[in-house]
Amino acid sequence: MISLNILMDFCSIWWLWWLLPFLLGWLFGRALMMKWKTMYEETDAELRQLKKKHSGLETDLQDCEKSKHELRSDLAVQKGRISEMETKIDELSKIEDRDDSITKSSLAAAPMVAAITPPAKDDINEKVEEPVALAKPKSDKYAKLKSTNLQIIEGIGPKMESVLKENGISTWADLSNQSQDDLQAILNKYGDKYKIIDPSDWAVQAKFANNADWEGLIANQKEDGSDSKAEKLMVKLGIIKQWSQNDLKAIEGIGPKTAELLVASGIDTWEALANASVEKIQGILDQAGSKFKLADPGTWPRQARLAADGKWDELTALQDELDGGK
Repeated sequence: MISLNILMDFCSIWWLWWLLPFLLGWLFGRALMMKWKTMYEETDAELRQLKKKHSGLETDLQDCEKSKHELRSDLAVQKGRISEMETKIDELSKIEDRDDSITKSSLAAAPMVAAITPPAKDDINEKVEEPVALAKPKSDKYAKLKSTNLQIIEGIGPKMESVLKENGISTWADLSNQSQDDLQAILNKYGDKYKIIDPSDWAVQAKFANNADWEGLIANQKEDGSDSKAEKLMVKLGIIKQWSQNDLKAIEGIGPKTAELLVASGIDTWEALANASVEKIQGILDQAGSKFKLADPGTWPRQARLAADGKWDELTALQDELDGGK
């Protein structure tokens, strides 16, 4: 009887045995779907990150291509400059050879001229005092500045120089003949970043350079109080020496110790040294002891005057004639 009842109960819940596999399958499928959903989301996020990285790399590639074209353009310009410099060097070598032959001929003829017209002693001293007698080294020094170097002009860099040369402006003379409207029209052809450039004084600066008026060019570039671009280039080329303002060591014959002595005595600028008498300076040196007895301040005020007035070419020429300031 008991077995019959159990069998009847089992038969009454037969549907549970069919439902159990269905529930197990549904649970397994649900777990599998959640797993794949998580994997999909992770893969999708990684794909978006890769697309973003790919976009960034494409932008970088475009920038690199642009830089490559600019560098190729700059390289072509530099090659052109090198070719020009090589030509100029050859020309300069020929000129130096010719000058050497002229100098030798002049030296050979000098004794004969002196024998015919011996100069008076007073005339010789007078010529030494004149600035004109100091002008000869000027052409030798400034020969390093080439008329094709437009970058000596304030406001003109390498790219701007290449732009001007592309438009037939290759020398200082070419640039000096251009009006502001002509230059602005050229700049306008190269986009907005060139339109804002002010070329109003380029022709004026180029005229100074073309006339070899270096003092005028330097003074023009210093009008806004900034350092002169021409001076920086001349220092780089070794044409002029660079001194700090009122550095007394710029005077031939004054070393660090002597400069300290003069500053301690109240002579601390080029202007003050230029206005001091030779006797006053000699008295300072004498009071300082025997270690300054070899110093000769005879030309110091004159040198200081040239330094204070910014006449560096005349100062350098004078110092070339001196020996320890004497």
